[in-house]
Amino acid sequence: MASLIATALMLAALGGPLRIAAADSAAPAPPPIPVPAPRPMPEDPTRVNPIGGARVSSTTPQGETAGMERPLTAQVERGATTVPMWAKDGIFAPTAHPNRQLAIHLPGEVTLGPAAWLPGGGAIYGSNDVDYQVIPYSGGGVDITVTRKTVFSASTIPFGVKMPAATHLRQGNNVVLVETDAAPGNPARVIGTFSIPAAADANQALVGVTPTLGPGFPPGQSNLTVDLGPTSIFAFPVTITVSYRASDAATTGAPAPNWAGMPAGTPAGAVVPPNPAGYVTDPSGAHRPDGIDPVTYAQRHSGHCQGGPDTYGSSDGRSANFVAACQTQQLCLASTPARTSVDSCNDRLLAHMSIQCVTVFGQTGDDYDACIRTASDEVAWAKANMAGGPE
Repeated sequence: MASLIATALMLAALGGPLRIAAADSAAPAPPPIPVPAPRPMPEDPTRVNPIGGARVSSTTPQGETAGMERPLTAQVERGATTVPMWAKDGIFAPTAHPNRQLAIHLPGEVTLGPAAWLPGGGAIYGSNDVDYQVIPYSGGGVDITVTRKTVFSASTIPFGVKMPAATHLRQGNNVVLVETDAAPGNPARVIGTFSIPAAADANQALVGVTPTLGPGFPPGQSNLTVDLGPTSIFAFPVTITVSYRASDAATTGAPAPNWAGMPAGTPAGAVVPPNPAGYVTDPSGAHRPDGIDPVTYAQRHSGHCQGGPDTYGSSDGRSANFVAACQTQQLCLASTPARTSVDSCNDRLLAHMSIQCVTVFGQTGDDYDACIRTASDEVAWAKANMAGGPE
């Protein structure tokens, strides 16, 4: 106690202050921290990539919301075949049913190189042992040619087909059909066709082909598998051709496997499909009702094809007749949009013209290629110049 008193007296003598701590009851309390106003988080937090090559990553999902916003774009009908840069993305093609499409996947597609583009939008996807050539046509059709370059390439070729909802594959008479599922009061309908592949070796000798249908991978995908017959090791390369059409007819035009067409010299009128029922031919327009557009009426009642010839003929006398296909398309356009779509009518036009090309000229060859190209050009003209709607 004496030491504390001595210390206090020393501080007083030195002039130091002597303070006694005490609570200040009058001091105001600090204000509360304001609560921030709630606001929605941005849909896409900004990404910062500093200079120097450093990469900033985030576990926050980018662009994911509750999913209740307006869609970026409305669904539209596919009117043409889409050939991708990478085969693994799938070859998308329409069907004869509006707003239904399918995707074709090539065997071993992840091992194939990028598309080597061809004139007209086609592509070749290559590998060491196998090449795949994809040729699209106006009207949603596509031809796929497989070239087995070596004996080491697989003789079993599974094409994957991603089907639209409520549809299935079925093997018909020398054709693979894409059909809708049957329902009470609504029987199964054909909305697409795959040809039974045609195969030949380097010596143009036919190679046997056995098609089978079954489930594919990933689950939900179907497989159209092609098993090739024996081939001489000295007869490579072997080519296999398969075609798809957005068709409503249960045929491709080939009555038998490896169909080579009608014999050379067959008269031009030997294969003439019947004209559709209900078609009215009035090229002069004498019976055109008042108020009907004369251009539209002329296109739909000329009795001929629009934008191209009525037939395609080869130098050996054979001829594919397109008149019935064109008249069917003209009737179809008059039923839009109540019963179908304009794109579907044009897709079926190519399919029906293709049937005539295959029946007369076979599934492959120069005459077949020229016939299909003529048909595709006519469909392209129709898509650009012929409107739908009732008369």
